[in-house]
Amino acid sequence: MGELIAILLGTGFIVWCIGEGIVRIIKVSKGGSGAHGKKMSELEADFADLEEELMDARKRIEVLEAIVTDGRQDLRRQIDELADNREAAS
Repeated sequence: MGELIAILLGTGFIVWCIGEGIVRIIKVSKGGSGAHGKKMSELEADFADLEEELMDARKRIEVLEAIVTDGRQDLRRQIDELADNREAAS
């Protein structure tokens, strides 16, 4: 009789442990709760911030490229005008 009670208690404990593990896995897979869910939310917010910063940086690079390209063309035009003026003066 004592062995039967020990087996039932052991079996009940094992079933409870497995059930608790399954519940935790389901909670984590659905976004979690507590520390895991909070950490995931923080990481998603950080990712969104970094993505926005990247887009801003790309826009700034495009502006700088336009300035540098326009400046080169303008500088090239000015050099050509100086060369033409020197040839005309000679």
